[in-house]
Amino acid sequence: MRKETKRCMTELILGLLVTAAVTAVIVFWQYELYQENLAVKARLLLADNPEEEVFQILKEDGDLTAEEVQDVLGDYGYEHVRDSLEGRRFLRNCGWTAGGAVVLYLGYGAVVFYEKRRHKKETEEQSKRMADGIARIRESDYRQDLMDWYEEEESQDRILDELDSLGSYVEMMEAQARQEKQETKALVTDISHQLKTPVAALNSCFEVLKNKDLTKDERREFEGRLEEQLKSLGQLVEALVNISRMETGMIELKLTKGRIFDVILEAVNRVWVKAQKKGIEIEMEEEDKIEDLVLPLDRKWLCEALINLLDNAVKYSPSGTTVTIRTVKMVSFFRIEIQDQGIGIARENYHKVFQRFYRGEEKEVQNEEGSGVGLYLARKIIEGHHGTISLDGRKMKKRKGSVFVVQILYQ
Repeated sequence: MRKETKRCMTELILGLLVTAAVTAVIVFWQYELYQENLAVKARLLLADNPEEEVFQILKEDGDLTAEEVQDVLGDYGYEHVRDSLEGRRFLRNCGWTAGGAVVLYLGYGAVVFYEKRRHKKETEEQSKRMADGIARIRESDYRQDLMDWYEEEESQDRILDELDSLGSYVEMMEAQARQEKQETKALVTDISHQLKTPVAALNSCFEVLKNKDLTKDERREFEGRLEEQLKSLGQLVEALVNISRMETGMIELKLTKGRIFDVILEAVNRVWVKAQKKGIEIEMEEEDKIEDLVLPLDRKWLCEALINLLDNAVKYSPSGTTVTIRTVKMVSFFRIEIQDQGIGIARENYHKVFQRFYRGEEKEVQNEEGSGVGLYLARKIIEGHHGTISLDGRKMKKRKGSVFVVQILYQ
């Protein structure tokens, strides 16, 4: 038996029980009145002084028992209920009461069946609308208007909200899929573009080296170029692999409590030789002692991000200059500034330098080796540490060079 049918039968049974109970109470009350009237008449028949007996009845004194009433009325020929006017009136009232109860119950039953049919019809209509809505979602039509549904049936609000949320979620997922597809296309295009230059250079070197007429010096020169291009290609491939692993979630930053000073020191040591060869000094300024400052960090990858920043500072700074690392303990975050005295960055390019594969058009930039992924990778790593990386344009206006600012929360 279906749930709706069970509910309807339960309502009908409950209605029948209530109707029967009320009818029984009314009949019992009428029977009590009938018995009282018979008792009054029996006392009047037995009384020697009817007028005095009337006063006693009004005082409710001296009631007869039911057996005594039947004996008295039987002596006068009132043996059955129908023999007296009171009895016939009692039976008539009982008939009207029972008839009224039947009519009321039938009316109640009709209302129950009507409500069941109306509810079934509305449910079927609602189900059809929801099915149509789901079909529209399947057909990528997410902008459906559900306000009419809200007005018609408030009890369906939750289902309709869920349906609306489902449409929005599917729309968001579809938009995300389109965005990821575009980003994948852009990534493939960027990688292809980045690989063209070193691959073309390698092909050129190989073609030249095939020439048997080359002198030893010429051959040694092209072999050196070949080695440089292979090294550059290896660095580019490594950077591309890191970016791909970072964006696809294959690299998961594991933040543990660690000393930030050790990370900064390791990054400086990694670029120290390159800075020394170029005659560039690396200095550190501390507003507060940070040797024992502990932050949640991934030592390997945070060090990689700082190395990229320091390497850029050394790469684009002239000999005899200084790269300054400035650290400040703020209220809720730790601030690292890396300032160089190099070529600087044009203000209109502040937001571009952290983009993937971006390289400035300045001559000094183009003359240096690079793939334009170092700052992008640094940004992704810093963001993974719940931090930010930016350029301090205010300081860069006053002094030559660039000032990169890294801020990491203490949490």
